[in-house]
Amino acid sequence: MPRNAPFDSPLRGSLRATGMGGLVTAMVAAMVAAACGGGDPGDGDPDAATSEDAAADAARPEAGPARGSFMLTYYWVAAEEDYPGIASEDLYASGCQVLDTVTPGFADALDLEGTGRLIDGRLLNVAGSCGCPRSPCFVVAGPMYPWGIGVQNRPLVPFRSIAVDRAVIPYGTPLWVAELDGELVPGDPPWGGFVHDGCVLAADTGGGIVGAHIDWFVALRSAYRTLDQRLGLDAVTVHDGGARCP
Repeated sequence: MPRNAPFDSPLRGSLRATGMGGLVTAMVAAMVAAACGGGDPGDGDPDAATSEDAAADAARPEAGPARGSFMLTYYWVAAEEDYPGIASEDLYASGCQVLDTVTPGFADALDLEGTGRLIDGRLLNVAGSCGCPRSPCFVVAGPMYPWGIGVQNRPLVPFRSIAVDRAVIPYGTPLWVAELDGELVPGDPPWGGFVHDGCVLAADTGGGIVGAHIDWFVALRSAYRTLDQRLGLDAVTVHDGGARCP
């Protein structure tokens, strides 16, 4: 769950990573041919390349109607290794069993992001407020949830899951975000390293996600830094997925 997630909310969908592999392959082939002096006379012409891109985009299914401009923020899995220091904060399961003792910095990051990975490899997910000496309590996510748990027990998927205000966008709604379409996402396959097609899924929520605001799950803090520096976006245009993002 994202920052400021309500501790009494349901535990935190997957969306197939269609990407734009065919288009990327074609573009690479065209660039190689141009560099080698092969192909048609128009090869290497920026205007021709732009026309080809436009034609390829026109051939894609249509996205749904626009929902408007939404604030964009990011969230990720907090990593215990990023917060050195003296371990003094106990983290509890719902039955008040101690799951681990961590540094105050990591405990605060875990509260903020809602999901965190311990040095021993366990992934903790916020489970809700509790009457233990420290609240919220957490659950250890199982192998079905390698990146955390969204609403309705949906597995979070890097670069595909977003947190929403369900009063504005119902959970499980496929969406198309125009500004993400065509962007290379950081990381390695299968979770990263692909050209985004703009398709995301409303799979999570948080107490700080109110109104026209989406929080994009990007897996790691390093991915957030890369994307924020490259994109510099504070707002994005959100459409229903339509035939483009079924």
